[in-house]
Amino acid sequence: MSAADFLLMAGACLYFMATPGPGIFAVVARSLALGWRRNLGFLGGMVVGDLVLLALALGGLAAVAHAFEELFILLRFAAAGYLIWLGIRTWRAPVALGEDPPEVEGAQLRGFASGLALTLSNPKTILFYMAFLPAFVDLTRVSATDAVLMAVIVVGVLSAVLLTYAVAASRARHLFRSARAMKTLNQGAGTLMIGAGVAVAAR
Repeated sequence: MSAADFLLMAGACLYFMATPGPGIFAVVARSLALGWRRNLGFLGGMVVGDLVLLALALGGLAAVAHAFEELFILLRFAAAGYLIWLGIRTWRAPVALGEDPPEVEGAQLRGFASGLALTLSNPKTILFYMAFLPAFVDLTRVSATDAVLMAVIVVGVLSAVLLTYAVAASRARHLFRSARAMKTLNQGAGTLMIGAGVAVAAR
């Protein structure tokens, strides 16, 4: 692959990954509710999910992915259920002014699993790697070095996009100084998470 090919891929990744969808809504909602640091497991799961789909695309395994369609459906409903459950918990969460809520043991691991499931079952993400990416990159002629560089681009662009959304949402949380405002924020974040879960389940 040429330098122009990599730049084209980076631009395509930035466009698709930064476009709001259920994944971005979930990132924003979780960061509003928990703070961005408590959300790192979820972000990590999303990044790993993209790498898995990239590996499938590079391996010419689109047909295999299609064969496991039922598994992807199960993952989608699992991710949707977790987001809805977390949204309900956020709605009912006690107000903690000026600080992020304490981290629950195992929360980052559960967040990672949820982010991974959400990405692997997201039709938008699957479409990008299985249909759009092969349209402008000849995946049959990608060398091992090319594959590594493509993975670096995916990790770099996606991490930057997700962290930008997460940090911005987390900072917005700290603008709320009253208990009433924080309660409204928690309810808004919970509603956003429930909506993202419903959107994932309905796809």
